[in-house]
Order: sequence, then structure tokens, then C-alpha cells
Amino acid sequence: MIKDKIKVLIIDDEYLERNLLKGCIDWDMLGMEIVGEASNAEEGFKLIDEFKPNVVFTDIKMPGIDGIKFSESILQKYPTIKIVVVTGYNDFVYAQKSVKIGVSDFLLKPIDEDEVLNTVYKLKAVIENERKKKEEFEELKRQLYDNLPYLKERFLNELINGNLDDNLVKEKLEFFDIPLNGSIYQVAVLEIINSNDVNEESRLIQNFKVINYVKSYFKELRRIMVFADSMNRIIILNNDEKLDLYKTCIRLKNKIIRDVDCIVNIGIGNIKGRISDIKVSYEEAIDALNYRIAVGNNSVIHYRDVQFTESKTGLDTNHLFNELRFYLKSGLENNAINVVKDIFSNLDLKSENAIKLIRVTALNVISICFTVSLELKENFDDIYLSEVESYNKIINIETLPDMIEYISTIVRNTIKAINKEQINNINNLIANVKKFIEENIGDSNLSLSYVAKHFYLNPSYLSRTFKKETGINFIEYLTNKRMEKAINLIKEKT
Repeated sequence: MIKDKIKVLIIDDEYLERNLLKGCIDWDMLGMEIVGEASNAEEGFKLIDEFKPNVVFTDIKMPGIDGIKFSESILQKYPTIKIVVVTGYNDFVYAQKSVKIGVSDFLLKPIDEDEVLNTVYKLKAVIENERKKKEEFEELKRQLYDNLPYLKERFLNELINGNLDDNLVKEKLEFFDIPLNGSIYQVAVLEIINSNDVNEESRLIQNFKVINYVKSYFKELRRIMVFADSMNRIIILNNDEKLDLYKTCIRLKNKIIRDVDCIVNIGIGNIKGRISDIKVSYEEAIDALNYRIAVGNNSVIHYRDVQFTESKTGLDTNHLFNELRFYLKSGLENNAINVVKDIFSNLDLKSENAIKLIRVTALNVISICFTVSLELKENFDDIYLSEVESYNKIINIETLPDMIEYISTIVRNTIKAINKEQINNINNLIANVKKFIEENIGDSNLSLSYVAKHFYLNPSYLSRTFKKETGINFIEYLTNKRMEKAINLIKEKT
């Protein structure tokens, strides 16, 4: 980049003095250029307005306005111009007064080349330093305005986190031209749910797409601010008292699902009356958003509607787990599902670790299901692989309704498997009992209690089960078999 030359203007009523100043040093070599000359103050003002010089050499005595008053007038209009007053020895004391009005230097007549050169060098250094500072300032200013969207967003984040005092807030609102005032301050927090198999690039692209969509949705509403917080959630800050933010967010959510095709949840804080309470509305919105764990995805949740429940004692949960084991073994599906819902209702959904608590609880329920299955089935490998698959799946479930639905499916499948296994066991038992009777039909000790003892069963249980599975009671079946045996013996003798 070629630096602009330093522009010099010479004003002196003596032609020879002007020529002497022009010729005493090599201005071009110094990176300076004499852009004009004048013989009086009036002409000098015109040239200054035209060329905007960096340095002005002026005689202290000129027709009309003298050099001091002329210099004072110049500096009032152009305070950055460097003025050098040229004076004779007799006017030296008078010229010294010019320093008080801001004149940069003065030279004594007759003009000496070395003094002129030294003065010019000093002025050049000052001007170049000022230029450098100005360039640095302009560059910083350019960077500032290039980064204005980021700085504005950072300020809004400080605002929702309550990190600024009232005076600083007012100053920054004016600087960023943010029209926040009045008595309505309300925050909504929008979160996009991405599947675990989405890479970081795709996730960020999706986030940009949604935040641009939201900004476009509110672009006509000057009193709505849309930005991202430190967790990359989309913040909607409402300052429009005519806007129903809850209804607006429901419409927005439906449009995002339709047009962007993603899972989205929105939490809304309560309306606040002071700008300093924006932080509270923001925290409420996050609490409401976290409650989507309880209500499911694609939800708009207002903090005023959230009913947080405290967790109950571990004893209650253990009792419910024992009930679940009983209902699983008994094949009572509806009872088992209701117990599962009761188990999850014990969780503190306001906790920061709510989703972790849900997953741990799900793991416990799954473990009970597979433990009961193992008690009735010997195929351990199948049960183990099914259990591992279930553990892997619950890690990706993000809401309580989805978890309850999945765990309920496992409970139903467990009961079906248990019932099927029990039926097979009973069928095998009855078949074995019939076979034992057939093989021992001639034994006079053969009876209900005798057979029950052989199979390590309670006689009453055997009697009920036999009647249920065969349609006739044990004694009747045994009597029929003995009669059949007797008839066959008679036939063989005749």
C-alpha cells in the first residue's frame, strides 16, 4: 500500500520567503508535497478548505489577519492540522504565545535549512504516528462492526444470565440499537433434538437452518430478539406486550416440524415486569424445557403449567419392584404395567439428572424382567442377548413417555414369554404324570398324593392343574385308566 504524501501549505506575504521554504529541503524525498501557497490569510483559508493540508507554514505578520489569529481560526475548524509560525526575532516573544493556542512549532527568520529540516522531521513523525493510530483505530472499528452481530449476541447472553448492572445494560441497549423497554419481558428457549448418529457438521447445519428460520419468522417484529445461548439453544426474547408468546410458539413449532423436518421442543418462562428479571424468565424457560422429558418431544411447555414432583423414598420404589416381580410371575399384564408407571412417577423430573434417573430406573425394570425370565427358562444366551440389546436402546431414549412405552413393551413381551413357558412346563408335567400313571397302573399305592410326592408337587396344585389341563379330575382319570387296564386283562384271558 502506497502511503499518501503529507500535504504542506505555505502562507506568507513575501514571495521570496515562500520560495525559500519551498527550495530549502527536498520535500519529495521526505514523503511530503507542497500543495499550494498564498500571500494572505483570506487566500490561505480557501486553500485549506480545498486541499485539507497536514502542515501549514504561516508568517506571523500578514496583511489583514495576522498569523496568530489566522492559526487560531484554522485550528478551531481543523484541529489536526500542524501549524508552524514563521517569525522575525523582534516578534519572537509574541510568537511564543502561539504555542498556547495549539501551534506546533515556530521558525525564526532568516530561515535556516537545518532548522526547517528538523522541524519537518518532527512534524512528519507526529503525523505518521497519528496516521498509524488512526489506521489502527479504523481497523479496530471495522473489526468491531464486522463482529457486531457476535457482540450483540454476547450482550444478550449476558442479559439473560444477569451478568450486567442496570447502567451498563442501558448503555449497551443504546449502542446495539435494541429497543427493550416497557413492562413485558418474557423468554422462550427452543431446543432441537438430533439423533445420536448425526455428526457434528450435520448438527450445526441443522441448528443454523432452524435459527435462521426462527429469525425469519419474527423479522417483522422489532421487539422480538432471536439469538443462541451458550448451549446453542435458540432464545426468543419477547418485549411486545401485544404478543401471546405461548400461542405464537405453538404455531412456530408446527411450522418448523413441517418445513424443516426436525424434532423441536420449546420452554417458556413467565412474563416479568423488569429488564433485570429477564434472567428469571430464562431460567424458568429452561426448567419448562427440561420437563419435555416428562411430556415427550415436539412440545411447547409453559413454566406455569409444569407440575414438578419430588421423588419418594427408596423403600417405596423397592416395594414397587417386588410387586412387579409378583405380577410378572403371575402373568398379570395390566397390574405389571401400572406398577411400571408408578415406579417412574417416583422420579424427580426437575433434577438436572432426570434423564439419567429415568434410564437407571429403566435398567432396573429390565433387569427384573430378565431375572424372572431366567428363573423359568434355561436358554440363557437368548435372554442375555435380548437384555444387552435393550440396554443399548434405552441409552438413546430421551423422554419419559417414550421410555414408559418401551419398558411396557418389554414387560408385555416378558409376560407372554413367561406364560408360554409356564404352559409348556404344565403340558410337560401333565404328559409326564400321565406317563407315570400308565407305567405304574398296577401299583396299589398309586394315588394323587403318591404321584404328587413323586413330582415334588402339592397334591391340591396337581389336582387343580390336572383338572384344568385335561378336563377331568385326577381320581376320575386314574379310575378310568384302571378300568381300561382291567378290561384289557379280561380280554387277554378269554
